[in-house]
Amino acid sequence: MTDSVAPEYARFIADERHAKRLEAVARPMPEGEVLKPVSLKGEQAAQFLRVAAKRASGLFRPSRHTEVVWVQGDSELAVSLTGLNVQLTEGLIRVTMPVRCDQTGSVNIEVVFAVGSAKQPSGLYASTFRRPIGPAVIVDTWGEALVAFAWQGVLGMVTGIAGAVGKDARGNVMVPAELNADKGVLQIVPMARHRFAGSSGLKATS
Repeated sequence: MTDSVAPEYARFIADERHAKRLEAVARPMPEGEVLKPVSLKGEQAAQFLRVAAKRASGLFRPSRHTEVVWVQGDSELAVSLTGLNVQLTEGLIRVTMPVRCDQTGSVNIEVVFAVGSAKQPSGLYASTFRRPIGPAVIVDTWGEALVAFAWQGVLGMVTGIAGAVGKDARGNVMVPAELNADKGVLQIVPMARHRFAGSSGLKATS
C-alpha cells in the first residue's frame, strides 16, 4: 500500500520538528501506538483544508484553479477552493465555503462539525446536520454534496497531517486516531495503523 502525503503537510511537520515543537519519529511505530498531538492554529487549519479540498477535487499538482464547478442537470454551482475557511471553538469546527450561482451570486455556506475537545475527547467521531447553513435555493439542491465536500476536506486535512508524522512498522503512513477542537486550535493525534485498517499483508479467505 502506497500513501501519498501532500508536500504542504510534510513541510509543516518538518518545520515543527525543526522548532522542536513536535517529537521526531526515530523508529517505525508498532500498530496501535499513538504519538503526542499535532496542533494547528486556525489559519493553519484553513490553509491545509484548502490543500485537502484541491486534492479531493483531483488537483494533486500545483494548479491555478481557484474553484470547481459542480453540474447537476440544469443547475451549476461554483465552489471556491481558495476561499475556504475554518473557525475553531470548543468541540466545534465551522467550515465556511464561498460559492456562487446565477440565482444568488457569491454567498457563503457554513457546515458545522461537532467533534471532541481537550476536556471531552471523542476519538475521530464527528457529527453535523444534513443541511448546511445558507440560502435555500443552494442548500435544497446542493446541501448534502456541500456537507460531504466539507467533511472530505476536514478528513483529508487530518489524515494528511497524521500521515506526514511518520510510518508504522509495515511502512504505512500513520493515521489520525483523535481529533479535538478548542478555541483557535485543532489537535490531531497520530496513530500507527492496526493490521485490519486496510494495510498491506491482509488476505481475504472464504
